[in-house]
Amino acid sequence: MTHGKDFALFFASLLVAVGPLVASCAPAASPAPTAKPAAKAEPTAAAKAAATTPATGPTATPKPAADQPRPGGVLTRTNPEDPAHLDVHQATAVSAQLGLANVYNGLVRFAPVDVNKVIPDIAERWEVSADARVFTFRLRQGVKWHDGKPFTSEDARFSLERMAFWKENKIISPRGGAMLSGVEKVETPDANTVKVTLKYPSASFLGNAASGWVLVLPKHVLQAKGDMKKDAIGTGPFKWKSWNFGVSQELVKNPDYFMKGLPYLDGVTIYPIKDESTRFAAFRTGQVRMTGIASKALTHAQAAQVRKEMGDKVVVVTHPAAMRHLFFMNFKKKPWDDIRVRQAIDLAFDRQAALAVNSGVGMLGAAMHPKGAWGIPEDEMAKMPGFGQPKDRDIAKAKSLLAEAGYPSGFKTEVIIRTGGISEAEGVVAKDHLAKIGVDVSLKIVDSATHHSRLDQHDFDSSFLLASDPTDDPDAIFSAYYITGGSMNFGQFSDKQVDELFAKQTAMLDEAERKKVVIDIQKRILELAAYSIVFWDAYNMGFWREVRGYKPGFGPYTHNSLDRVWLAK
Repeated sequence: MTHGKDFALFFASLLVAVGPLVASCAPAASPAPTAKPAAKAEPTAAAKAAATTPATGPTATPKPAADQPRPGGVLTRTNPEDPAHLDVHQATAVSAQLGLANVYNGLVRFAPVDVNKVIPDIAERWEVSADARVFTFRLRQGVKWHDGKPFTSEDARFSLERMAFWKENKIISPRGGAMLSGVEKVETPDANTVKVTLKYPSASFLGNAASGWVLVLPKHVLQAKGDMKKDAIGTGPFKWKSWNFGVSQELVKNPDYFMKGLPYLDGVTIYPIKDESTRFAAFRTGQVRMTGIASKALTHAQAAQVRKEMGDKVVVVTHPAAMRHLFFMNFKKKPWDDIRVRQAIDLAFDRQAALAVNSGVGMLGAAMHPKGAWGIPEDEMAKMPGFGQPKDRDIAKAKSLLAEAGYPSGFKTEVIIRTGGISEAEGVVAKDHLAKIGVDVSLKIVDSATHHSRLDQHDFDSSFLLASDPTDDPDAIFSAYYITGGSMNFGQFSDKQVDELFAKQTAMLDEAERKKVVIDIQKRILELAAYSIVFWDAYNMGFWREVRGYKPGFGPYTHNSLDRVWLAK
């Protein structure tokens, strides 16, 4: 999908320091899979595609024979923790993605080497109606589930409806549900066709459908068991072999994968290592050849250390993301139901000091990425209350607001945070900054599964969260965090004006006009102090040089399939 010219420049600038390394390890030429012709990659503005997408595919640049993909080998990588369960429709953390994105397929996906292109996956082509409301996907034929059962359009329909109508299905679908919030109905004209009708025209749907969370699960297993928290049976390039909790997850090559010749690897073994120093040592010493992805892959300090000490033995990539450090307040609990209290908290955060703690990496922004197509530029953000320097005036105003709200001496609050370096650092930031206005923060450190469970159940007073999303798209982010009843609206924020503006922008096909409304939504959110956005961050990840054919996508949720990755030795 399109993130805008400025975002493309930002992405390029992040890769300058590692450009030669990334270039040398760019995906090598792949043998053309003997699958049916694929649809041409679509831009996010899907409304412009009113006819069947032409049958073309990405053209690979010829490589020297020595640099051709070769089959075999097992790739080892780290994960900061085990997933809470295996039902990807109900998962939130990236720990579930690393393995399951290799077990399942989506209808479409982002191209392995292009964060902007949507290409076919289990759908071989698609058509878009002239009004951009109906997306008809033509599915690959002869595909089988890992248990041997045939894949049909009913599987796709069942999965899409399970995510889109998650409340009716009595599940929580924090990621997929947000991506598919505009779906009105899903139909299956025949065994090889699935037709998705939207409530309104959408320029975002195809890009959101390419998210790594919108995956197709087997209807027959879901109906028999109710969920897939203990099962992983997909159509993807790798089969789930074993899960030894706390030790390893083993994936093995699917010999019947519908993309002939893929995957190249014989398998993937993922080691969950909770301790940050142990995890880092495993990568530096080569015990594992690839890190995980997201905030617990490599910290900014670790990335700098590896680049300095290991040179061209490894590739370290810093990549952008729809990722911001968010302070959640539970609007259904006092004192957070008082706008004055929330505004005071927002004023108290010293964004520049927080950036310094983060090795100086990050940007000031509102609800959308400041370098993206929809964001409020960083220089404008620096002029807004709470985002500038010096902080004296903000602190004085914050204390005054608390006094007006009946808390002249402040109050106590428990902040729940996830265990781990960057998350625990967030908690220290909150405790330090809020103490300056008399708010006494008690930190409650919990594992990721407990953290997400408490957020889902609204069982918290306040919480810090490193929130990361699959796409830089208003529909995805607003529908998850800021719309009444949103799948990740953990603090239960609700505002009629925001809901109305969201409904207005989501049906707009003119990007310039839509952006004006998106900016209005962000300003309204800032005005109401609907969660404090401390700053926007970026991710680091790394792999040893013999790992070829991999490039991280935008954020941690788009390029986790390793079907085109190979080992040079």
